[in-house]
Amino acid sequence: MSAMRARFIAGCQRPAPEGPGMSEAQARTLWEQVEPFAGYGFNQGHATAYADVSYRSAYVRAHWPAAFLCARLANWGGFHHPAIYIAEAQRLGIDVRPPHVNFSQGEFTLVQEDACAVLYMGLNQVRDLRQASVQAIIAERRRAGFTDLADLLRRVALQRKEIEHLIQCGALDGLGASRAALLAQAEGDLQQFAFDFMAQQVTPEGAAQRLAWEAHILGHPVSVHPLDVQPDAATDCTALVDVTRLPRQPVKVAGTRLPGWTGGKGFFLGDRTHFCIAVPPRGVSNPPAWAVVRIRGRWLEDEWGSGWLQIEQMEQVG
Repeated sequence: MSAMRARFIAGCQRPAPEGPGMSEAQARTLWEQVEPFAGYGFNQGHATAYADVSYRSAYVRAHWPAAFLCARLANWGGFHHPAIYIAEAQRLGIDVRPPHVNFSQGEFTLVQEDACAVLYMGLNQVRDLRQASVQAIIAERRRAGFTDLADLLRRVALQRKEIEHLIQCGALDGLGASRAALLAQAEGDLQQFAFDFMAQQVTPEGAAQRLAWEAHILGHPVSVHPLDVQPDAATDCTALVDVTRLPRQPVKVAGTRLPGWTGGKGFFLGDRTHFCIAVPPRGVSNPPAWAVVRIRGRWLEDEWGSGWLQIEQMEQVG
């Protein structure tokens, strides 16, 4: 290792494309991080296998991001909480929707709609929906898509709670006037609610109700963002996507705390289209998952280009 030190530091300083073009200080810091690893590093075969998987994964992520994120989410995420992969899909402009009886498989499902990629959550993520019911929905759908609630109930034997949860989480969106109307139809005699004009008399559910239903049933609000039910929270705030353009300048932002560990300090903060790491001051706890917060702070970066929002003041909204 000692014999390699000088060559490594010199090699790291070579400009592109021959090298990464690091400064001498960066190269020495990197060597100091690598050197202890020599005591327990993997053998070459093991390291090569991991490098191959990393390269293939990075290639798919770069060229087919929707397919990559769908596969990642179908495998229940990875290092990060699934909410972070969903936030990344939304940041890339990929439409993420709740499960749907006409589109979803058991796990996350990728569908092309009008040349646009759409990610549907899987039916397995619907709380209290039995595996037998999931398989029956998928099998019946192969024959023909479901046209309305009555059609679904004629073809698939579902328990009362399963029907309620499918409706509430959005799995029948588009098959009725609203989720509230579909719930009213499920509660009553199907024959009495067979006419569209009767279903439309039910007051549609609001954004807050949809958010509560999806958070409870799916563990993740998808069709509604927590900021949607706190419209005043983002007043006079800078969008997260713009914060990185204002390094070290005081900014005010609003967002929701996403679940999951960052791998270090702080928590993931997300708005409707972007997310980042936010780090509270020493002694200040992270807010609960999905809580809406208003933050005053500054965007900071380290010598490697990694950035985070350093919180100076934080208040929870609602």
